[in-house]
Amino acid sequence: MHNAESSVAAPEPAVTSRLIKPAYWLWCLLPLLCWGIVELSTDRISLFRLVNTATQQLPNLFWVGFNMLGNGWGAFALLCPLLILAPRALLATLCAGAIAGVLSRALKLSLQFPRPASVLDPASFHVVGNPLTSLAMPSGHTLTAFALATALYFSVPQTQRKYAGWLFVLAALAGLARVAVGAHWPADVLAGMSVGLFSGMLGVTLVQRIPARLLVPQAWPLRVASVGAALCIYILLADRIDFDETRPLQYVAATVAAIGLVSFLRQTIKPQN
Repeated sequence: MHNAESSVAAPEPAVTSRLIKPAYWLWCLLPLLCWGIVELSTDRISLFRLVNTATQQLPNLFWVGFNMLGNGWGAFALLCPLLILAPRALLATLCAGAIAGVLSRALKLSLQFPRPASVLDPASFHVVGNPLTSLAMPSGHTLTAFALATALYFSVPQTQRKYAGWLFVLAALAGLARVAVGAHWPADVLAGMSVGLFSGMLGVTLVQRIPARLLVPQAWPLRVASVGAALCIYILLADRIDFDETRPLQYVAATVAAIGLVSFLRQTIKPQN
């Protein structure tokens, strides 16, 4: 047991360098500022048509792939190796994702904004899958992608964060994918970015308080996470995630999750010293 604890507890001194500075919380306002500028400079329908048309230079598979990064099942599957590699970072993403999910649902039900397909003729723009018509703002996929990217970014020691900036590029592409597939207005994506950034930073802040003794494979938080990983694998193999085109990517994600879960289980049953 001592060896397992020391292997996880060793990075703990770096946690203090990962505390989120107060100024970083202002990042949450940047997408809202962009939203205000967009609203004043153009109308949402014209901007939506422009982005939706421009993104069709790339195939549907490209966009549904990035769309999957904003789906909770797909994103968690790809993060399952963190059960062993970086358990605190994994718990931070799970916490951030849970916060993001609650905020997303609350905002959608409160605002009741229509989606493009309920305002425009679906035949007049590019749609992948069935047209969606309700609960537009914020974009839940964008919100999830940015929550996870933010949680991962701030889980990295401050001296190494410059190498983690690509996480936000992936999250931005996940948000852009929601316009490309005809599911959301650009404003929905910007709102999702804002709430996602907040959720990610809050998730990291909360998880930083978890003691190292709860981050070993034998501790209950990671065992609960491993059950979630198993459920995630089942969902990816049994159900369709958003689009028919996503099916091959679901198998890839399920494989990644299975590798992470098996590695974790091997650590869990390893004889304790």
